[in-house]
Amino acid sequence: MPNRGHLPRPPGWLTTSDMLALGPLGRSPADLDLALGVLAGPAPEEAAAWRLELPAPRHERLGDHRIGLWADDPYCPVDEATRALLEQVAGVLHAAGCAVDAATRPVGMAESDRLFQSLMFAGGSAGAGEEAFAAEVEAAAALPDDTASPAAPYLRARTMRHRAWLLAAEERRRLRERWTAYFAGLDVLVTPAAPTAAGPDLTGVPVAERHITVDGVRRSYWQQTTWLGLAGLAGLPAATVPLTRTPDGLPLGIQLIGPPYADRTLTRLATLLTGAFAEH
Repeated sequence: MPNRGHLPRPPGWLTTSDMLALGPLGRSPADLDLALGVLAGPAPEEAAAWRLELPAPRHERLGDHRIGLWADDPYCPVDEATRALLEQVAGVLHAAGCAVDAATRPVGMAESDRLFQSLMFAGGSAGAGEEAFAAEVEAAAALPDDTASPAAPYLRARTMRHRAWLLAAEERRRLRERWTAYFAGLDVLVTPAAPTAAGPDLTGVPVAERHITVDGVRRSYWQQTTWLGLAGLAGLPAATVPLTRTPDGLPLGIQLIGPPYADRTLTRLATLLTGAFAEH
């Protein structure tokens, strides 16, 4: 869906960042598949020259899928409930006869997240006013080289020179090639959607004061989207699939990531997996 008028740039802009994608939201994978047929395609000014024809799902049976499983990572550990869910999902996949690779990683999460945040913050700087941006440039210039301040990566990314942005864009392109090589032998990667279920409503809380709590440990607010950023950085299709609920009634789910244009493979797998999970 178009990001124009949403974060990280304000309404009125004609350009947008390609770091984030919005929705659609659906009640079921079938809803998402229907929405793809309605929403996916060129912008009106480009429609005269090209069409989008998404491939059909790679498989119709759950057991025919080759699945990568990335259940946890020391860079962004998940909580006990999420770990238990991923273990259940692994059991369902194995029981269905899927070929599951739980060892191979397409990229390192730390390097991917660092690059994602740098490019996202840099892209968001376009929406800052002149005075606000000048203040950020001054603050970034005053940072010591060895500072461990949580604000340092944000300020440096927001004010990076164009050459630094070009180098980061090249790094991103090389990282995407590693994803392509990874998917040469797999159909879909299953990961957590987040370290926890949905957290409390933080509306009105200053961003600098926000945080998440994972198994009683206070963690960076931005880690709530670290797992989602894997697909966003590489420009890959992804779907968040709720499978169960916590004892507090919060939805708990997984993320499916696929190779470029494998959107319908994801919606089909989501349908098959939710059905098999409910029967397990």
